[in-house]
Amino acid sequence: MSYLPADPPGPGSSGPSGGASRDGAGAGDRGRAIFGALVLLVLVNVGVFLVQLASAPFSDMMGGGLVEHGGLNGWAVDDGDWWRVVTSGFLHASGAHLFGNLVALLILGGVLSVSVGPLRMLLLYAAGLLGSAFSVLAFDPSSLTVGASGAIFGLAGGALLVGWRQRRILLLLFAAAWIAYSLSSTLFVPGISQAGHLGGLVFGAVAGALLVDDGARLRSEQAATGLVVALVVVLFAGALLI
Repeated sequence: MSYLPADPPGPGSSGPSGGASRDGAGAGDRGRAIFGALVLLVLVNVGVFLVQLASAPFSDMMGGGLVEHGGLNGWAVDDGDWWRVVTSGFLHASGAHLFGNLVALLILGGVLSVSVGPLRMLLLYAAGLLGSAFSVLAFDPSSLTVGASGAIFGLAGGALLVGWRQRRILLLLFAAAWIAYSLSSTLFVPGISQAGHLGGLVFGAVAGALLVDDGARLRSEQAATGLVVALVVVLFAGALLI
């Protein structure tokens, strides 16, 4: 073990307090490194919602210009609005819709940021978002769909597969419990995109499987990025061609 010798304490200071200050700064840096990507996702979702508020009344978010031109609809995508495949995942139908998704994102995203790292968490989110869009266009193309829940289901599916492949029992049980609870509303509450949620779950699980190698170890970030980005590209192309 190597270490850096501490400087002699200056006037009015003591060694222990100086050490505590450096430890605190290090902990803050580690926290920013682990949760920075998650904070960015939250800020993007909130920021887009604020723009929605400027373009539509709070009581009719689905009638605003942003949803009209950014929500996912098969006919619009067929007419050339390719960006809807991505933008729809950052739009929300109401404040309650946004709040519920942010709570789920903070919980699942936080757990995954700690357990597999922020980059792999972002890869699962992207796979869930594109997998959700692909599924909606394949099975429910006439609907107008918005929301981050497909991407969040991708986080849950990824957590489930990583927990299972690596025999991480707590992660596996947590993901399974969240999925069981969330599917109860997906399957029985009207107005929820079943295709979007299930597509995000399935392709998030596929991405989760890609994060783990044959020896049940997490792949390097470079290898994981290559595999999951390839999956995301295939899903995006499939969404445009389906």
